[in-house]
This record gives sequence, C-alpha cells and structure tokens, in this order.
Amino acid sequence: MPCTARQLQTLCRQAGDIRRLWIAYSGGIDSHVLLHRTHALRPHLPAIAGAIHIHHGLSLQADDWQNHCRRICVQMGIHCITRKVTLHEGEGPEDQARTARYQALAAIIQPGDALLTAQHQDDQAETLLLQAIRGGGPRGIAAMPPIAPLGHGHLLRPLLTTSRQQISDYARRHRLQWQEDHTNQDTRYDRNYLRNEIMPLLRQRWPAAARTLARTAAHTAALLDQTDALLERELQNNRGKQPDTLSITALGRQPAALASLLIRAQCQKQQMTPPATAHIRELLEKQLHAAPHRQPHINWPGGEFRRYRDDLYINHPLPAADTTDWQHDWSGDGPCRIPQLGGILKLTETVGRGLRPELVRQGIQVRPRRGGETCKIQGDNHTRTLKTIYQRHGIPPWQRHTIPLLYIQGELAAIGELAVSRQAGVQPTQTGLSVSWQKTA
Repeated sequence: MPCTARQLQTLCRQAGDIRRLWIAYSGGIDSHVLLHRTHALRPHLPAIAGAIHIHHGLSLQADDWQNHCRRICVQMGIHCITRKVTLHEGEGPEDQARTARYQALAAIIQPGDALLTAQHQDDQAETLLLQAIRGGGPRGIAAMPPIAPLGHGHLLRPLLTTSRQQISDYARRHRLQWQEDHTNQDTRYDRNYLRNEIMPLLRQRWPAAARTLARTAAHTAALLDQTDALLERELQNNRGKQPDTLSITALGRQPAALASLLIRAQCQKQQMTPPATAHIRELLEKQLHAAPHRQPHINWPGGEFRRYRDDLYINHPLPAADTTDWQHDWSGDGPCRIPQLGGILKLTETVGRGLRPELVRQGIQVRPRRGGETCKIQGDNHTRTLKTIYQRHGIPPWQRHTIPLLYIQGELAAIGELAVSRQAGVQPTQTGLSVSWQKTA
C-alpha cells in the first residue's frame, strides 16, 4: 500500500506548519497513484489546494497529457493548475526539463504550502547508482531527501519507501487511468538505461536490490544529518572576520579532509553548487598558502573562491563590471534604483551622522567609481584616495566597483553607506540623512 495517513501527517509535522498540499501531477502512473491516494486520505490531511501539471513540450503527446490531467482532476473534484515551460538548446533535455519544472513549481508554492511529488523506492535506488557512478560523494549517495525546501514552502516525497510494484498493484486495483511516456524506454538517457537494463539484472541476482539501495541512501542521509550538526560547530570555529567567509589561517591548521568538508558545508549554507574535488584540492594545496598580499581566484560553474587578507570568500560568480559612463540624478525622496550596480539607495533621518539635509535638497548625482577619486571623510584629518579608504574598511577589490558614489555640486559627498565626507556630513548633535545601500542582485 502506498503512503498511509500517519506517514503523510508525520512528513507534514516534520516540515513545519503545513496548511495546504499541492500534488505534482504528470499524468503518469506514479503521480496518478499519489493524487488518488492523497485524495482518499484528505479527511486526515491539511487542505488539498490542487494538482499542478507542467507542460514541457518535449513530446508530441504533451497536449494530450495536459488534457488528460485536467479531465482526471475534474472527475475527482480537484483544482488543476497547468504551466507551460520553454526549453532551450544547450543543456541536456533531462536536466533542463527538471530545472524548468522545479522553477515553475516553486513559483506556485507559498508559505505554509507543501508540494507532494511521486518519486518512489526504485527512483531512489536509481538516483543512488547514478550519483555513485558520477562520483557524487556522500551527499549524492544520500539521494533524494523526503523533505526539502521549495519556493516559500516545502517539497515532500511520501512514496520513497513504496516500490514500483506496489504502485502498479494499487493503480490496477483501483482501475486508474494513466498516460504512458514512451520516452521512458529510450536507453540513450542514463536513468532509463539504469531502469531498463541494469536494475533488472540486479534484481535477478538480488531481488531486494531496490529496497536495500534505498535503505543505504536513508542510512547515508541520517549520517549526513549528524555530520552537518558537527560541521556547523566547526564552521563557527573557522569563521573569517567578514560575514560568510572562512579564515585562511584557521583552515590551514585543519587536516585537508576536514578543510574540504568545511568548504563544502559553507557552499551548502550559501545554496551554491559545490566545487569539484579538483578545485578544492587546488585551493588547499596551492592558493591557501599563498602570500597574504596575493588574491587567488578559482572559479567553477556556479561559484568562485576569492581571498582577501585572511578571509576566504565563496561567492556566486560575479558579473562583469558595467560601463562607467552612467549617472543617476536623485532628489533623495524615495529610493534610487541603480540597475548598473544591482542595488537600491535610500536615505533615513538619523541624529549625529549622515548627509546634511540642506545639501541633499540641492540634488544628488550618483556615479560609479572611475579611478583617481579622493575624499576627506568624517573622522579623518587627511584627504585619502578611494583605494586607501576601501583598504581601511576591509573592502575586497572585486567589491569596490559595486559601491555607488554620491556627489553634491560636483563634490564627492558619500561613498555608498561606507563613509560621508567631512564637508557634507552633520555634526554629532545635528539631524542627518543616513545613506543605505542594499544589494538586490
């Protein structure tokens, strides 16, 4: 029997305050069984918001599948939402379809919502094998978690302990009508090859292969939960001086295996694609021990390592600096959006700091850094170059071009929210307008 009411209730409780359920419904046998089973258990569950069907357009039958899903939902009295996604050339169709599907699903899920998907025990076993073949490491071997964040809510997989045979038996016993996707037989795709060629051979020798592989994934996931808790404590002991950084000195004192785990854990905290083992090895063996004035830069698809002083920054890839021949005129009333730098400027009334209001009323010109700028900032008796000011505040070189400069009557009045010039700033007892610079991209 597929999931019980107690199993679904437990998943919802573990996920948090779940008030509505959505069901991802492709029209195939797995998702139809999940839809039917969830509908049957509805008196014991949070409200069922509806089913969501994603139209990929990969098959000539895609329109028929969409119509089928709508028809079944009408028969069951379930609200059905359909979304069409567009795939582009480049990335493999399997990966691209999966990414587009989850993006479309995430856009629907709101706080308090959970999306139920129909991945089952055999899918879990196949995922483990694929990850092992690709060198996925412990997190890959753990395969698919039963609970994961999605959009503003959660994704729940209640069928991970249910076999494909149990799903098939349930569908036939209840005389369900589902759509067959004939591309599932195309062994040019890795998962189909595993499903149709390798798994049958494994079952001939080990009939319980799918169940035991799925159990291995569950054991690995449980171990990772404990490891993550330990790594979180280690991350606190190896923090850099700046937010979301690691200390170069502290990492250098750790065994390579632990340092590698800490780097991967930090990537996970920042929701980044983890680097390949070769990138971490290069960082640990070469760049980590470079002279303090060096600024190593190692990048991989989805992220990059950068070093400044004793801090190791793990960033999403930074966009190229935009052109410097732009200017925004700003009255100071309301926010000022700077698309070239991906952020918003605001002014807030404060006492003892910020810009003099009478100067702001003359109008502000916002410009990028162009080189050669100097400023005498509050608290400093000397005129300094912008480079020196950034160095004193510990701003890494690659972030400096993303800080807007505020000019009043042709004079540099403020460096983002970092500093205000002595000429434009208020006295300790005066009311000023404090600059706030919020990055949005």
